[in-house]
Amino acid sequence: MRSDRGQGTVEYLAVVLLVGVVLGGGATAAAATGAGADIATAVPHQVMRALCIVTHGDCERDRAPCDVASASESSSWSAGVSVFRVGRDRMLVVDHRSDGTVVVTETDIRSGGLQTVRGADARIERGRRRLSLGGSLTASAVAELGDSRTWVLPDDGPTVTAFVAALGRGDDVRTADQDVRQRAFDIAVSASRGGSGAIAGTATLHGSGGVRTDRVSGTTTYYLEAGADGVLELSKTFAGMGVGASGEAAATGQLALTVDRHGRWVDLAVIASGEVSGLARLPSGVAEALNAPTSGGRRWVREAHLDLNDPGNLAAAHTALDRLLAKPPRPAAAGAAIAALARRIDEWAVVDDRVYALDRTRDGFSLNVGNGLATVAGSHESSTEHTRLIAARTRGLDGLWGGRADCLKEARA
Repeated sequence: MRSDRGQGTVEYLAVVLLVGVVLGGGATAAAATGAGADIATAVPHQVMRALCIVTHGDCERDRAPCDVASASESSSWSAGVSVFRVGRDRMLVVDHRSDGTVVVTETDIRSGGLQTVRGADARIERGRRRLSLGGSLTASAVAELGDSRTWVLPDDGPTVTAFVAALGRGDDVRTADQDVRQRAFDIAVSASRGGSGAIAGTATLHGSGGVRTDRVSGTTTYYLEAGADGVLELSKTFAGMGVGASGEAAATGQLALTVDRHGRWVDLAVIASGEVSGLARLPSGVAEALNAPTSGGRRWVREAHLDLNDPGNLAAAHTALDRLLAKPPRPAAAGAAIAALARRIDEWAVVDDRVYALDRTRDGFSLNVGNGLATVAGSHESSTEHTRLIAARTRGLDGLWGGRADCLKEARA
Protein backbone atom coordinates (compact mmCIF):
# COMPACT_ATOMS: atom_id res chain seq x y z
CA MET A 1 0.00 0.00 0.00
CA ARG A 2 1.25 3.51 -0.78
CA SER A 3 1.76 4.91 2.71
CA ASP A 4 2.28 8.50 1.58
CA ARG A 5 -1.24 8.67 0.21
CA GLY A 6 -2.74 8.42 3.73
CA GLN A 7 -4.14 11.93 3.95
CA GLY A 8 -7.57 11.08 5.39
CA THR A 9 -8.58 10.76 9.00
CA VAL A 10 -7.03 8.12 11.25
CA GLU A 11 -10.47 6.56 11.69
CA TYR A 12 -11.01 6.24 7.94
CA LEU A 13 -7.64 4.62 7.37
CA ALA A 14 -8.33 2.19 10.23
CA VAL A 15 -11.59 1.16 8.54
CA VAL A 16 -9.85 0.71 5.18
CA LEU A 17 -7.14 -1.44 6.74
CA LEU A 18 -9.72 -3.50 8.61
CA VAL A 19 -11.71 -4.13 5.42
CA GLY A 20 -8.49 -5.12 3.65
CA VAL A 21 -7.60 -7.60 6.38
CA VAL A 22 -11.10 -9.10 6.43
CA LEU A 23 -11.31 -9.42 2.64
CA GLY A 24 -7.74 -10.66 2.54
CA GLY A 25 -8.68 -13.48 4.89
CA GLY A 26 -11.66 -14.22 2.69
CA ALA A 27 -9.37 -14.34 -0.29
CA THR A 28 -7.20 -16.94 1.44
CA ALA A 29 -10.19 -19.12 2.03
CA ALA A 30 -11.54 -18.56 -1.45
CA ALA A 31 -8.27 -19.59 -3.01
CA ALA A 32 -9.19 -23.16 -2.20
CA THR A 33 -12.26 -22.80 -4.41
CA GLY A 34 -10.45 -21.02 -7.26
CA ALA A 35 -11.83 -17.51 -6.63
CA GLY A 36 -8.92 -16.15 -4.61
CA ALA A 37 -7.01 -14.68 -7.56
CA ASP A 38 -9.89 -12.38 -8.53
CA ILE A 39 -10.42 -11.17 -4.95
CA ALA A 40 -6.71 -10.72 -4.32
CA THR A 41 -6.55 -8.49 -7.40
CA ALA A 42 -9.71 -6.55 -6.56
CA VAL A 43 -8.83 -5.76 -2.94
CA PRO A 44 -5.72 -3.59 -3.50
CA HIS A 45 -7.38 -1.94 -6.50
CA GLN A 46 -10.41 -0.81 -4.48
CA VAL A 47 -8.31 0.15 -1.45
CA MET A 48 -6.10 2.38 -3.61
CA ARG A 49 -9.17 3.92 -5.24
CA ALA A 50 -10.67 4.65 -1.84
CA LEU A 51 -7.47 6.35 -0.67
CA CYS A 52 -7.32 8.32 -3.92
CA ILE A 53 -10.86 9.61 -3.36
CA VAL A 54 -9.97 10.73 0.18
CA THR A 55 -6.98 12.71 -1.14
CA HIS A 56 -9.09 14.23 -3.99
CA GLY A 57 -6.79 12.67 -6.56
CA ASP A 58 -7.30 11.69 -10.21
CA CYS A 59 -9.09 8.45 -9.36
CA GLU A 60 -10.48 7.60 -12.80
CA ARG A 61 -7.22 7.83 -14.74
CA ASP A 62 -6.93 4.05 -15.11
CA ARG A 63 -10.46 3.96 -16.54
CA ALA A 64 -9.90 6.71 -19.10
CA PRO A 65 -11.37 5.98 -22.55
CA CYS A 66 -9.11 4.67 -25.32
CA ASP A 67 -8.77 5.95 -28.87
CA VAL A 68 -9.99 2.87 -30.76
CA ALA A 69 -9.77 4.04 -34.38
CA SER A 70 -8.85 7.14 -36.34
CA ALA A 71 -8.95 8.56 -39.83
CA SER A 72 -6.94 11.56 -40.97
CA GLU A 73 -6.40 13.59 -44.10
CA SER A 74 -3.53 16.01 -44.61
CA SER A 75 -2.07 18.19 -47.31
CA SER A 76 1.22 20.07 -47.46
CA TRP A 77 3.29 22.17 -49.80
CA SER A 78 6.72 23.76 -49.72
CA ALA A 79 8.74 25.96 -52.02
CA GLY A 80 12.35 27.07 -51.97
CA VAL A 81 14.49 29.55 -53.88
CA SER A 82 18.17 30.07 -53.16
CA VAL A 83 18.58 28.79 -49.58
CA PHE A 84 15.17 29.93 -48.30
CA ARG A 85 12.20 27.62 -47.85
CA VAL A 86 8.55 28.20 -46.85
CA GLY A 87 5.69 25.75 -46.48
CA ARG A 88 2.33 24.92 -45.00
CA ASP A 89 0.69 21.77 -43.63
CA ARG A 90 -2.99 21.23 -42.86
CA MET A 91 -4.46 18.15 -41.19
CA LEU A 92 -7.85 16.92 -40.05
CA VAL A 93 -8.00 13.93 -37.66
CA VAL A 94 -11.12 12.09 -36.49
CA ASP A 95 -10.55 9.82 -33.44
CA HIS A 96 -13.22 7.40 -32.24
CA ARG A 97 -13.03 6.67 -28.49
CA SER A 98 -14.28 3.77 -26.39
CA ASP A 99 -16.67 5.98 -24.37
CA GLY A 100 -18.87 6.68 -27.39
CA THR A 101 -17.38 10.06 -28.30
CA VAL A 102 -15.47 11.33 -31.31
CA VAL A 103 -12.58 13.79 -31.11
CA VAL A 104 -12.10 16.00 -34.18
CA THR A 105 -8.81 17.93 -34.46
CA GLU A 106 -7.93 20.51 -37.10
CA THR A 107 -4.28 21.57 -37.36
CA ASP A 108 -2.66 24.32 -39.42
CA ILE A 109 1.16 24.65 -39.47
CA ARG A 110 3.24 27.30 -41.25
CA SER A 111 6.97 26.84 -41.69
CA GLY A 112 10.05 28.70 -42.87
CA GLY A 113 13.77 28.06 -42.85
CA LEU A 114 16.88 27.20 -44.81
CA GLN A 115 17.57 24.43 -47.31
CA THR A 116 20.50 23.46 -49.53
CA VAL A 117 20.49 20.98 -52.42
CA ARG A 118 23.32 19.36 -54.36
CA GLY A 119 22.18 17.52 -57.46
CA ALA A 120 18.75 17.08 -58.98
CA ASP A 121 15.94 14.65 -58.23
CA ALA A 122 12.24 14.24 -58.79
CA ARG A 123 9.72 12.04 -56.97
CA ILE A 124 6.12 11.15 -57.74
CA GLU A 125 3.86 9.18 -55.39
CA ARG A 126 0.46 7.78 -56.22
CA GLY A 127 -1.32 5.70 -53.62
CA ARG A 128 1.30 3.10 -52.66
CA ARG A 129 3.38 3.52 -55.82
CA ARG A 130 6.48 5.67 -56.01
CA LEU A 131 8.71 6.80 -58.88
CA SER A 132 12.07 8.48 -58.24
CA LEU A 133 14.45 9.97 -60.80
CA GLY A 134 17.90 11.52 -60.45
CA GLY A 135 19.82 11.92 -57.23
CA SER A 136 20.60 14.65 -54.73
CA LEU A 137 21.77 15.43 -51.23
CA THR A 138 19.48 17.81 -49.32
CA ALA A 139 19.83 19.38 -45.88
CA SER A 140 17.33 21.71 -44.17
CA ALA A 141 16.59 23.47 -40.90
CA VAL A 142 12.98 24.61 -40.61
CA ALA A 143 11.02 26.38 -37.87
CA GLU A 144 7.27 25.84 -37.54
CA LEU A 145 4.36 27.71 -35.97
CA GLY A 146 1.21 25.68 -35.50
CA ASP A 147 -2.32 26.04 -34.20
CA SER A 148 -4.89 23.33 -33.66
CA ARG A 149 -8.47 23.15 -32.45
CA THR A 150 -10.24 20.13 -30.96
CA TRP A 151 -13.93 19.33 -30.58
CA VAL A 152 -15.53 16.43 -28.69
CA LEU A 153 -18.74 15.13 -30.30
CA PRO A 154 -21.14 12.22 -29.69
CA ASP A 155 -20.31 9.25 -31.93
CA ASP A 156 -23.28 9.88 -34.19
CA GLY A 157 -22.31 9.21 -37.79
CA PRO A 158 -24.39 11.89 -39.54
CA THR A 159 -23.51 14.53 -36.92
CA VAL A 160 -19.78 13.88 -37.21
CA THR A 161 -19.91 13.75 -41.01
CA ALA A 162 -21.76 17.07 -41.19
CA PHE A 163 -19.35 18.70 -38.72
CA VAL A 164 -16.26 17.52 -40.64
CA ALA A 165 -17.80 18.73 -43.91
CA ALA A 166 -18.45 22.16 -42.36
CA LEU A 167 -14.80 22.39 -41.28
CA GLY A 168 -13.69 21.45 -44.78
CA ARG A 169 -15.81 24.25 -46.26
CA GLY A 170 -14.52 26.77 -43.73
CA ASP A 171 -17.94 27.33 -42.20
CA ASP A 172 -18.34 28.83 -38.74
CA VAL A 173 -18.65 26.10 -36.11
CA ARG A 174 -19.01 26.16 -32.36
CA THR A 175 -16.11 27.16 -30.14
CA ALA A 176 -13.48 24.45 -29.82
CA ASP A 177 -13.20 22.44 -26.59
CA GLN A 178 -9.38 22.66 -26.73
CA ASP A 179 -6.87 25.01 -28.36
CA VAL A 180 -3.16 24.32 -28.92
CA ARG A 181 -0.37 26.75 -29.75
CA GLN A 182 2.86 25.06 -30.80
CA ARG A 183 6.39 26.05 -31.80
CA ALA A 184 8.58 23.44 -33.48
CA PHE A 185 11.74 22.87 -35.47
CA ASP A 186 12.92 20.17 -37.90
CA ILE A 187 16.45 19.34 -38.99
CA ALA A 188 16.44 16.96 -41.95
CA VAL A 189 18.94 15.28 -44.26
CA SER A 190 17.90 13.31 -47.33
CA ALA A 191 19.77 11.48 -50.06
CA SER A 192 18.59 9.82 -53.26
CA ARG A 193 20.13 8.05 -56.24
CA GLY A 194 18.36 7.27 -59.48
CA GLY A 195 18.81 4.43 -61.93
CA SER A 196 17.64 0.83 -62.03
CA GLY A 197 18.67 0.35 -58.41
CA ALA A 198 17.20 3.55 -57.00
CA ILE A 199 17.80 4.31 -53.32
CA ALA A 200 16.28 7.14 -51.31
CA GLY A 201 16.59 7.88 -47.62
CA THR A 202 15.52 10.62 -45.23
CA ALA A 203 16.41 11.26 -41.59
CA THR A 204 14.73 13.98 -39.51
CA LEU A 205 15.21 15.27 -35.98
CA HIS A 206 12.43 17.41 -34.56
CA GLY A 207 11.46 19.15 -31.38
CA SER A 208 8.49 21.20 -30.26
CA GLY A 209 6.88 22.92 -27.32
CA GLY A 210 3.38 24.15 -26.83
CA VAL A 211 0.42 25.06 -24.66
CA ARG A 212 -2.91 23.23 -24.71
CA THR A 213 -5.93 24.98 -23.18
CA ASP A 214 -8.99 22.93 -22.24
CA ARG A 215 -12.09 25.13 -21.98
CA VAL A 216 -14.22 22.33 -20.53
CA SER A 217 -12.03 21.38 -17.55
CA GLY A 218 -10.31 24.75 -17.19
CA THR A 219 -6.87 23.12 -17.26
CA THR A 220 -3.77 24.21 -19.17
CA THR A 221 -1.06 21.78 -20.29
CA TYR A 222 2.51 22.80 -21.09
CA TYR A 223 4.52 20.26 -23.07
CA LEU A 224 7.91 19.61 -24.64
CA GLU A 225 8.43 16.99 -27.34
CA ALA A 226 11.39 15.56 -29.23
CA GLY A 227 11.72 12.78 -31.78
CA ALA A 228 13.29 11.34 -34.91
CA ASP A 229 11.95 9.91 -38.19
CA GLY A 230 13.54 7.81 -40.89
CA VAL A 231 12.47 6.66 -44.37
CA LEU A 232 14.17 4.20 -46.70
CA GLU A 233 13.09 3.44 -50.27
CA LEU A 234 14.73 0.77 -52.44
CA SER A 235 13.69 -0.29 -55.94
CA LYS A 236 15.26 -2.66 -58.44
CA THR A 237 14.44 -3.99 -61.88
CA PHE A 238 15.04 -7.72 -62.31
CA ALA A 239 14.13 -9.77 -65.38
CA GLY A 240 11.82 -7.05 -66.60
CA MET A 241 9.85 -6.85 -63.37
CA GLY A 242 9.95 -3.98 -60.90
CA VAL A 243 10.34 -5.04 -57.30
CA GLY A 244 11.07 -2.99 -54.25
CA ALA A 245 10.46 -2.18 -50.66
CA SER A 246 10.18 0.82 -48.44
CA GLY A 247 9.96 1.39 -44.74
CA GLU A 248 9.39 4.16 -42.25
CA ALA A 249 10.23 4.39 -38.56
CA ALA A 250 9.53 7.13 -36.05
CA ALA A 251 9.88 7.64 -32.31
CA THR A 252 8.74 10.56 -30.16
CA GLY A 253 8.90 11.42 -26.47
CA GLN A 254 6.79 14.06 -24.71
CA LEU A 255 6.81 15.55 -21.21
CA ALA A 256 3.61 17.40 -20.22
CA LEU A 257 2.61 19.31 -17.09
CA THR A 258 -1.07 20.12 -16.47
CA VAL A 259 -2.24 22.86 -14.11
CA ASP A 260 -5.79 23.68 -13.06
CA ARG A 261 -7.54 27.04 -13.42
CA HIS A 262 -5.98 28.16 -10.12
CA GLY A 263 -2.44 27.39 -11.29
CA ARG A 264 -2.12 24.27 -9.13
CA TRP A 265 -0.09 21.39 -10.62
CA VAL A 266 -2.38 18.35 -11.07
CA ASP A 267 -0.74 15.93 -13.52
CA LEU A 268 2.67 15.09 -14.96
CA ALA A 269 2.61 12.94 -18.11
CA VAL A 270 5.43 11.13 -19.89
CA ILE A 271 4.39 9.88 -23.32
CA ALA A 272 6.48 7.73 -25.66
CA SER A 273 5.24 6.72 -29.08
CA GLY A 274 6.58 5.27 -32.28
CA GLU A 275 5.62 3.62 -35.51
CA VAL A 276 7.02 1.23 -38.06
CA SER A 277 5.43 0.87 -41.47
CA GLY A 278 6.49 -0.79 -44.66
CA LEU A 279 5.47 -1.56 -48.20
CA ALA A 280 6.41 -4.61 -50.24
CA ARG A 281 5.91 -3.96 -53.95
CA LEU A 282 5.47 -7.35 -55.61
CA PRO A 283 6.09 -7.99 -59.33
CA SER A 284 3.34 -6.74 -61.62
CA GLY A 285 0.35 -9.08 -61.61
CA VAL A 286 1.52 -11.19 -58.68
CA ALA A 287 -0.11 -9.09 -55.95
CA GLU A 288 -3.41 -8.97 -57.85
CA ALA A 289 -3.41 -12.73 -58.50
CA LEU A 290 -2.74 -13.56 -54.84
CA ASN A 291 -4.90 -10.75 -53.42
CA ALA A 292 -1.91 -10.09 -51.15
CA PRO A 293 -1.77 -7.10 -48.79
CA THR A 294 0.84 -4.62 -49.95
CA SER A 295 1.23 -2.49 -46.89
CA GLY A 296 1.15 -2.68 -43.16
CA GLY A 297 2.37 -0.91 -40.12
CA ARG A 298 2.09 -0.55 -36.40
CA ARG A 299 1.91 2.44 -34.06
CA TRP A 300 2.52 2.08 -30.33
CA VAL A 301 1.91 4.48 -27.46
CA ARG A 302 2.98 4.25 -23.80
CA GLU A 303 1.46 6.99 -21.64
CA ALA A 304 2.29 7.42 -17.94
CA HIS A 305 0.41 9.87 -15.69
CA LEU A 306 1.67 10.84 -12.23
CA ASP A 307 -1.09 12.27 -10.03
CA LEU A 308 0.23 15.51 -8.51
CA ASN A 309 -2.65 15.69 -6.03
CA ASP A 310 -0.49 13.26 -4.07
CA PRO A 311 1.79 15.37 -1.80
CA GLY A 312 4.80 13.11 -2.31
CA ASN A 313 4.48 13.21 -6.11
CA LEU A 314 3.96 16.98 -6.08
CA ALA A 315 7.01 17.56 -3.87
CA ALA A 316 9.18 15.41 -6.16
CA ALA A 317 8.02 17.35 -9.25
CA HIS A 318 8.63 20.76 -7.63
CA THR A 319 12.06 19.70 -6.38
CA ALA A 320 13.11 18.51 -9.83
CA LEU A 321 12.07 21.82 -11.42
CA ASP A 322 13.73 23.88 -8.69
CA ARG A 323 17.00 21.98 -9.08
CA LEU A 324 16.93 22.38 -12.87
CA LEU A 325 16.41 26.15 -12.60
CA ALA A 326 18.86 26.69 -9.74
CA LYS A 327 21.43 29.48 -10.10
CA PRO A 328 24.26 28.80 -10.15
CA PRO A 329 23.61 25.42 -11.83
CA ARG A 330 24.06 22.36 -9.65
CA PRO A 331 24.19 19.38 -12.05
CA ALA A 332 24.61 16.73 -9.34
CA ALA A 333 21.62 17.98 -7.34
CA ALA A 334 19.51 18.34 -10.48
CA GLY A 335 20.40 14.81 -11.58
CA ALA A 336 19.47 13.37 -8.19
CA ALA A 337 16.12 15.21 -8.17
CA ILE A 338 15.27 14.06 -11.68
CA ALA A 339 16.19 10.47 -10.77
CA ALA A 340 13.92 10.66 -7.71
CA LEU A 341 11.04 11.94 -9.85
CA ALA A 342 11.66 9.20 -12.42
CA ARG A 343 11.43 6.57 -9.67
CA ARG A 344 8.08 7.92 -8.53
CA ILE A 345 6.80 7.82 -12.12
CA ASP A 346 8.06 4.26 -12.47
CA GLU A 347 6.45 3.16 -9.19
CA TRP A 348 3.27 5.25 -8.86
CA ALA A 349 2.14 6.42 -12.29
CA VAL A 350 -0.91 5.01 -14.07
CA VAL A 351 0.42 3.61 -17.36
CA ASP A 352 -1.44 2.89 -20.60
CA ASP A 353 -0.01 0.74 -23.41
CA ARG A 354 -1.68 0.82 -26.82
CA VAL A 355 -0.84 -0.78 -30.18
CA TYR A 356 -2.58 0.22 -33.42
CA ALA A 357 -2.65 -1.21 -36.92
CA LEU A 358 -1.58 1.57 -39.29
CA ASP A 359 -2.32 2.11 -42.97
CA ARG A 360 -1.16 5.19 -44.88
CA THR A 361 -1.25 6.26 -48.54
CA ARG A 362 0.20 9.34 -50.22
CA ASP A 363 -0.20 11.30 -53.46
CA GLY A 364 2.24 14.02 -54.43
CA PHE A 365 5.49 15.09 -55.98
CA SER A 366 8.76 16.79 -55.13
CA LEU A 367 11.49 18.43 -57.23
CA ASN A 368 14.93 19.54 -56.03
CA VAL A 369 17.63 21.15 -58.17
CA GLY A 370 20.70 22.93 -56.84
CA ASN A 371 24.44 23.21 -56.40
CA GLY A 372 24.49 24.27 -52.76
CA LEU A 373 23.56 27.94 -52.42
CA ALA A 374 21.64 28.20 -55.69
CA THR A 375 18.58 26.02 -55.17
CA VAL A 376 15.11 25.59 -56.63
CA ALA A 377 12.82 23.20 -54.79
CA GLY A 378 9.13 22.47 -54.50
CA SER A 379 6.77 19.79 -53.25
CA HIS A 380 3.11 19.02 -52.75
CA GLU A 381 1.68 16.02 -50.93
CA SER A 382 -1.68 14.79 -49.69
CA SER A 383 -2.07 11.71 -47.52
CA THR A 384 -4.69 9.63 -45.78
CA GLU A 385 -4.14 7.51 -42.68
CA HIS A 386 -6.24 4.98 -40.81
CA THR A 387 -5.49 3.33 -37.47
CA ARG A 388 -7.29 0.63 -35.48
CA LEU A 389 -6.62 -0.46 -31.91
CA ILE A 390 -5.39 -4.07 -31.73
CA ALA A 391 -3.93 -4.31 -28.19
CA ALA A 392 -4.44 -2.37 -24.95
CA ARG A 393 -3.54 -2.73 -21.29
CA THR A 394 -3.35 -0.45 -18.25
CA ARG A 395 -1.35 -0.45 -15.02
CA GLY A 396 -3.86 0.92 -12.56
CA LEU A 397 -3.85 2.69 -9.21
CA ASP A 398 -2.96 -0.60 -7.52
CA GLY A 399 0.18 -1.07 -9.63
CA LEU A 400 -1.26 -4.15 -11.38
CA TRP A 401 -1.46 -4.61 -15.14
CA GLY A 402 -4.79 -5.53 -16.69
CA GLY A 403 -6.18 -5.80 -20.20
CA ARG A 404 -8.65 -3.23 -21.51
CA ALA A 405 -11.35 -5.51 -22.84
CA ASP A 406 -13.73 -2.53 -22.95
CA CYS A 407 -11.48 -0.72 -25.43
CA LEU A 408 -10.84 -3.77 -27.61
CA LYS A 409 -14.55 -4.57 -27.72
CA GLU A 410 -15.27 -1.10 -29.09
CA ALA A 411 -12.38 -1.40 -31.56
CA ARG A 412 -13.89 -4.58 -32.99
CA ALA A 413 -17.42 -3.18 -33.10
